[in-house]
Amino acid sequence: MFSFWRKKGEAKPAKKAQPNPAQKRSAFRMPVEFDVLYALQDRAGRRHGRANDLSAGGLRLSTDEDLLKGSMLDLDFRLPDDFLAGLTIEKEVFEQTPFGLRPETVKAQPPPFEPMRVRAMVLSTFYIPGTRQLAHGMKFVDIGQETQEELTRFVHLWQLHQIRLRAEANR
Repeated sequence: MFSFWRKKGEAKPAKKAQPNPAQKRSAFRMPVEFDVLYALQDRAGRRHGRANDLSAGGLRLSTDEDLLKGSMLDLDFRLPDDFLAGLTIEKEVFEQTPFGLRPETVKAQPPPFEPMRVRAMVLSTFYIPGTRQLAHGMKFVDIGQETQEELTRFVHLWQLHQIRLRAEANR
């Protein structure tokens, strides 16, 4: 094929990555499981579920209950933090000296995660034959900035932990 724009044999210019219009998720999801107590809005009592496939924007909740699309739930959970015991991160601290504040990089164990209460909306429901449970795709709504930052901190630390595990396994 003849081209006016480049010489024969010259490589095509690289295309920039474009967001996929079919992608509906706004945050990275990861496989992690933990217990959740949930309460359906306008119904007394709480029930037990199991969360997995967590992101900063939502999670998948497995239950034995069929929840309708659009249902609002209050979720109570604590993010797993047992992996933090063997994890250190670098952080910058400032030390006051006669010459002013001086930055210093130190290694520290990240602090544990506090219990959370988050409101979520059911986006989709599907049946998992192997567990005989229903899984609900949930989107966090009306989430505070502090909670959002804590979820993001968890996702980043979990990714760091998984990367380090893979690196150790490949040694």
